[in-house]
Amino acid sequence: MNGTYGATNSNILVKSDVQDSIDQEIDLSIPFKRRRWWRISQKLLYGLGHMYNDLCAAMWFSYMMLFFQAVLEMRAVVAGAMLLLGQVVDALATPVVGVLADKYSTKKIWHLMGCILVSLTFPLLFIRCWNCWPKENLEYLNWWMPLYYAVLITFFQIGWAIVQISHLAIIPSITDNLEIRSELTSIRYMASVISSLAVYFITWIVLRATNYSTFIRPSDDYKFRDVSLIITGIGILSFTTFHILFKLKPHKIPKENGYVGESEEIQPLNFSTKSKIIYFLQMPLLYQTSCLYVFSRLYWALSLVYVPLFLEERLSVNPAEGSELVASVPLVLYLSSLLFSFLLKSNINKIGNQVAYFIGSFLSLISCIWIALAINPEANVAQIYLVATFIGAGSSITLVSSLCVTADLIGPHSHQGALIYSIVTFADKLVTGIAVIAIENYKCDDALSCPQYYRGVLTYACGGSAVLGILSLSITILSSKENKSKPQT
Repeated sequence: MNGTYGATNSNILVKSDVQDSIDQEIDLSIPFKRRRWWRISQKLLYGLGHMYNDLCAAMWFSYMMLFFQAVLEMRAVVAGAMLLLGQVVDALATPVVGVLADKYSTKKIWHLMGCILVSLTFPLLFIRCWNCWPKENLEYLNWWMPLYYAVLITFFQIGWAIVQISHLAIIPSITDNLEIRSELTSIRYMASVISSLAVYFITWIVLRATNYSTFIRPSDDYKFRDVSLIITGIGILSFTTFHILFKLKPHKIPKENGYVGESEEIQPLNFSTKSKIIYFLQMPLLYQTSCLYVFSRLYWALSLVYVPLFLEERLSVNPAEGSELVASVPLVLYLSSLLFSFLLKSNINKIGNQVAYFIGSFLSLISCIWIALAINPEANVAQIYLVATFIGAGSSITLVSSLCVTADLIGPHSHQGALIYSIVTFADKLVTGIAVIAIENYKCDDALSCPQYYRGVLTYACGGSAVLGILSLSITILSSKENKSKPQT
């Protein structure tokens, strides 16, 4: 993928026309200083900026459904509706945030507002609401419990969307170097993996240190409360450090008069905001890139949601394995993800984003086939850990490579970075929510009637996501070849 995606011919001409004057007006040591500035510490600080969101996402996708169903004793379809609500709110908030963040104030101000909103709502999602013991007030809770958590989820997801889009949009606004953009994307994902590892490690410690139980039950509510409060403390510390130490330095690009200006002040496309949105919506590459991102995120999200439920399903057959299995297996999954994201960080530019995405999708598909053929209730626990390794590897590779493709799509349009990221991420949130509610809707009420339901979900839903990702990649490659073969006008 090259850096000209999304660029119009006029943009390329403007850039080339003023290049000679820039070389004369600007000391060539400036780019060198910028790169040296990046090498010191700012890359790591950038990764720290999304850590709180990543901590919340790991807890949200991995344990929200488990908490609602096993602790609060919500019906599966209601718990699924809660997750769908969160994804829909996130999806609707994303494009709004993208437009507003590009138009008003700075990315860091938006980021800070989102972090504050997340801090006020996230801990309450894993604390039992007042008088919410289902066996005592069943009729009352039929409307009160869903309403209470629905309000919290709405505000939490709005805050989460603000942080995600503003943090992603920082990448193209501070550098026009595609190699640095890819490296920042990899560091961002590595920070995400480390955050998720922290969640599973904290959960494992809490489950082991508190009263032991063979499976999760309503009396374990305080364990989820303790984990959410610890995560909140870490998250507040991380985003506070980010805002104090990270210095947002927009990269310099030429203005038409030959002087140098900051990227956030440049408007290469001389259209209105509405025209710019229409311009990007008319690009086929935008939808192809969105599909790559959607299916990589869908595989990742469904794995996070249903691996703990699959393990809880397994514990009903093998209770001796202990409830901490719901933390140790995701922990291995993310250790694998961290390892492969680290390997990918230094090699993605060598092998290319498309090849990397194909490798990740292939590993993801292998894990699903393995679950279908070998992971029955009597299977050895070691096999589960091996499958978790493949899931982590496949998800990390596809996510990083799809985000790198998006950064390439933005190209020189850094001032529209938030908008493009919001368009690309919009569908994934909506699709994930719809997928979860559909899966929960078809789940039988009696667990004995479908004892391996979530094993089937990991096989067919996650496997289908990997297959669709490969198909989307094939279409993208074919479209790119057709565009290259067309004569230039």
